[in-house]
Amino acid sequence: MKVEKCLVGRDDNGAGVAALVVVLIVIIVICMIIIYGGAFIGGFYSLKNYIVSFKENIIDSNRVPVKV
Repeated sequence: MKVEKCLVGRDDNGAGVAALVVVLIVIIVICMIIIYGGAFIGGFYSLKNYIVSFKENIIDSNRVPVKV
């Protein structure tokens, strides 16, 4: 494999651009995992808390008769 030198004395085979693209893709994927993972976990816990609150306020309070 013959390595060609450009006029300024450095290799110009596009490896730097390819490395930059790979690094940007990895950073974007990590950010997407953080954002969507946080949204999923937050949504799950808010739904769980809503169900527990509904159970405590509606179902459990109707089992015991209220004394007047």
